[in-house]
Parts: sequence; C-alpha cells; structure tokens
Amino acid sequence: MTRNRLNMVLAVIGMVVVAVGGFFLGVQPQLARAAADDTQQSTVQQENALKSVELARLRKQAKTLPEMQAELGRLEASVPSATKMSAFYDEIGQAASAAGVTVSAITTSDAVAYTPPVSEPTTPSATGTPTPTPTPTPEPVASASASAPPVATDASITASNFSVVPVTVSVDGSFDQALSFVGRAQALQRLYLVNSITSSASDPSLESTQTSSTTWNFSGYVFVLDTDATAPTSK
Repeated sequence: MTRNRLNMVLAVIGMVVVAVGGFFLGVQPQLARAAADDTQQSTVQQENALKSVELARLRKQAKTLPEMQAELGRLEASVPSATKMSAFYDEIGQAASAAGVTVSAITTSDAVAYTPPVSEPTTPSATGTPTPTPTPTPEPVASASASAPPVATDASITASNFSVVPVTVSVDGSFDQALSFVGRAQALQRLYLVNSITSSASDPSLESTQTSSTTWNFSGYVFVLDTDATAPTSK
C-alpha cells in the first residue's frame, strides 16, 4: 500500500471517528432530551385532560349548588347538631292545632348514645323427614335456609357523634284527629320517628273512638348528629 493511500484511509477513519463522536456527544443528548420532552408533554396532556373532565363535572355541580344547599338545610333541620327541643315542641304544637287535637303532655328522656345494629348470625332450621303424599306432582317448597340481608351502617355515624332522644307526645282528640296528627308529626321539619301508639281506652273500638275524645300517646325518637365531634380512628 502506498503512503498516499494509507493517509487517505487514515483520513477516512478519522472522519468516521469524528462523526461518531459528534453523534454521541452532540446529537444523542439532543435526541434523548427531545424524547424526554415528548414524554413529559404527553403526561401533561393526560393531566390536562383529566383536569378538564373534573372541571366540567364541577361546573355541572355548580349549576345545582342552590338545590344542594337547600337539601343540606332540610337535612340539618331534620337531624340537627343540637337537641333544640323548643323548636321541636313548637312544631308539635303547630301540627296539633292543624289536626284539631290538644297536646296534654310531652315527655322527653335523656339522650342516649347511638348503638350501631349488628347482624345476628342465622342458624339453619331443623327439618324433619317429609311425609309422602298421594299427590302425583310435587309442589315446589320454599328454601328454609334463606337468611336476612346484612344490616347497612355508616362508619361515620358513631356513638360519639350521634344520639337518640326518646320523646312521648300525648294528645286528646278523636280517632280521625289523632290519625291526622300522627301524619303531620311524621312530616315535620325535625325528624320524629314514631314507633309506638297507645290510647287511654282499655279496648277502644272503631265506633267508640271515631268521634269521641280519647288520649293518644305517641312514643318515638328524635335524633341529634354532632357534626363537630370527631369519630374515633380505628387502629
């Protein structure tokens, strides 16, 4: 190989080395930076899309904000954060006047801390040996192992923030008037859950209580939800 050809080969090799070195030292970092920028841009676009969806949802909810605030006010009046029994007595008096009965007594007991209900385990009932019958076609028999659905509870409602106040309201009036009163009592702003009704008559019949005046006792509960109380954290 002549000296000129050797120099030419060395020059070509040098140019290749310079080109490769320039690629790795200059071009490759730029390509990597561009790829990272593309990835970051894609991530930002995805975040913007999610934020746009959330913003659209908030705008939709904002249109119903007055209705939601009104519903919140009704719920807070139904189960207030304090006993507020005087306001409840006023509502009872208004319901009694509208129904035409006279409130003879209102008995209120001390508030009791709420106890969450617990689903009781069900045990399968014992079944005996079926007795053969002459019927040619057997009739379907309901399964005896059906269990009650589980009790639904809210973990945020606990004994520390929710209490039950027993209340008994006694009114004097006819059967129709008492029926009208209990219907109005169930529609008060304050939630009044009536679970027991008794009357002063030992054995009242429909004919004797339809128009005659009788003392009716409505026992039930009102509720208090202390929204400022902090529920205990389970460990």
